Amino acid sequence: MSLDCFFRPRAIAVIGASNDPLKLGYEVFKNLRKYRGGKVYPVNVKEEEVQGVRAYRNVKDIPDEVDLAIIVVPKNFVRGTVVDCGEKGVKGAVIITAGFGEVGEEGKKEERELVELAHKYGMRLIGPNCVGVMNTLNDMNATFIMDAKKGDIAFVSQSGALGAGIVYKTVKEGIGFSKFVSVGNMADLDFAELMEYLAETEEDKAIALYIEGIRDGRKFIEVAKRVTKKKPVIALKAGRSESGAKAASSHTGSLAGSWKIYEAAFKQSGVLIAETIDEMLSMARAFTQPLPRGRRVAIMTNAGGPGVLTADQIDRRGLRLAELEEKTIEELRSFLPPMAAVKNPVDMIASARGEDYYRTARALLLDKNVDMLISICVVPTFAGMTPTEHAEGVIRAVREVNNGKPVLGLFMAGYVSEKAKEILEAHQREGCL
Repeated sequence: MSLDCFFRPRAIAVIGASNDPLKLGYEVFKNLRKYRGGKVYPVNVKEEEVQGVRAYRNVKDIPDEVDLAIIVVPKNFVRGTVVDCGEKGVKGAVIITAGFGEVGEEGKKEERELVELAHKYGMRLIGPNCVGVMNTLNDMNATFIMDAKKGDIAFVSQSGALGAGIVYKTVKEGIGFSKFVSVGNMADLDFAELMEYLAETEEDKAIALYIEGIRDGRKFIEVAKRVTKKKPVIALKAGRSESGAKAASSHTGSLAGSWKIYEAAFKQSGVLIAETIDEMLSMARAFTQPLPRGRRVAIMTNAGGPGVLTADQIDRRGLRLAELEEKTIEELRSFLPPMAAVKNPVDMIASARGEDYYRTARALLLDKNVDMLISICVVPTFAGMTPTEHAEGVIRAVREVNNGKPVLGLFMAGYVSEKAKEILEAHQREGCL
């Protein structure tokens, strides 16, 4: 079955939609009113209108086919709501309500009953105990959190609160998601099925996963092997230590298991391992950019030290410094100061201005021995210089050469470089970097 019902539904019912700003059903319905892909119907047993829109007492009363239901009702009413959705012919339901598998064996039993009921009607479930789902492509925010920025990364999180926190973090930092899925307890749909779906979409260029535990490891590995041949999958695994594993088990009712087993499974299936949230996001973003055709890296910098440190990391990561063509070296000598180092790494020295960054970047990008470029800017020490002019110089070169070679910008200037980073972010989203 296609999972389009969760991301491209023609009609959505919010069951538990509310007029009370303190309730989750209020935020979910408010967010969904911006949805551009179809109609959104509020369901509330007591209200005739919700946020100025006619409400229905039961999902079965809606005079339209409903593809997706967002269930935000007290736990005691979830089972009956799932039955109503099934009888209505709803294809997919997101159960935001908590209090199931994460609270113990009785809750897990109730979860299994919900899945059995849903499958009886041919319906699939996300959750329970989750934040919801987003598809930024059509402005569908079926959650109670803020809109994510539009982007190319599909992010699937087992923790709703952490996932929400990462959405807020990425909005502040200008990082975009194509989709956000909070899977919660994964009573039905799991990482494997979502990965399989995301592997076939055009708008999702990379898949990032926050994982606490996986119930069917064999299934995950088999699917991941297929998916990673099409798109990069980056996993941040929590619960590596004994204490973390216990915390993960009590959080979503999942068994965290041995980290060594997970690590081996990830490597076997081609899943890339991130150590931190920032690393997961950086890795995912890197794969949404043009990929290098080879391993040869050119470094340009206005200070020697960072160039040496970067060269160390290049060797460590299995890359290598590019051997520049003689004509590239001669061109660099023609405009850089006599004391500049014109072999890779290219040290333009501290007096480098925006024009130097432009001409150096252009020369290196045109060199047939260079597969990718790293441009480093240490806080300028000469009066009147700013990281901004350095960023603009590199952007100008990338636009002119336009040969698809990836460029990594590195600023070592703290708050002084914030404006330059914003400029690079804006051009990166336009596909220039």
